[in-house]
Amino acid sequence: MRQDRVPPPPSTLQELKCLIASRQFVFTVGLERVAREILERPELLAFESAAGVARRCRVSPTTVHRLVRHIGFKTFGEFRAMIREHLRTTTASRH
Repeated sequence: MRQDRVPPPPSTLQELKCLIASRQFVFTVGLERVAREILERPELLAFESAAGVARRCRVSPTTVHRLVRHIGFKTFGEFRAMIREHLRTTTASRH
């Protein structure tokens, strides 16, 4: 039995932005709302729970988890770790 290969999730926020810009992802209205908020304010995701992000975006926590899986991550925690790493590296480069 052949298994289709699932591409790995983006390893950086910049890579995610490029994938979105090149229309590698198609979002529903709710998913797009969450994605826009995260791209504009990544610190929200780094320090909020999925429920907190959902409240800010006026969607359900399920929608936040759906976005995470849609862009290739298995868990919210994996996605948050990538965002936290982005914030660490951008903060470190400013000093």
